[in-house]
Amino acid sequence: MVLPTIAAVNPNLAFKVNPLTQQIADSLARERATALVSGFFGVLALLLAGLGLYGVTTYAIVRRRAEIGIRLALGAEASSVVRLMLSRVALLVGTGTVAGVAVSLWLSRLVAPLLYGLQPGDPATLLEAVLIVAAVAGWLPANRAARIDPAQVLRDG
Repeated sequence: MVLPTIAAVNPNLAFKVNPLTQQIADSLARERATALVSGFFGVLALLLAGLGLYGVTTYAIVRRRAEIGIRLALGAEASSVVRLMLSRVALLVGTGTVAGVAVSLWLSRLVAPLLYGLQPGDPATLLEAVLIVAAVAGWLPANRAARIDPAQVLRDG
């Protein structure tokens, strides 16, 4: 046993034994906290981008409500109205994606040393974020626009 051997050398010697997994967890605590905070702010940014896109799309649909109602009254399919609204969302998302990717690749030099096993400009991660925001924030208002009652719009107009 180790304990009697150490006690035989110096009985006043104090030592502490930790499992290797605990030592590794302790050494990575700061990096994990940084990753957690960064992940939180990433999700918050994704949520804010989605809310902004949702708001802009909803506002555009409200402004074009009469036009959409007339299109539907003249026989336009609901799917064509959804496509019309999603084309605007695609333009906004495309413009934002180009600007965001350019800035993120430029600033990725700052966070590159903190990443382990992940490239700062990982295309799959960027594509997933864009598709999630565009799908959720664009589909909901576009789908609602397709359900506008043309008779009500014409009465209100």
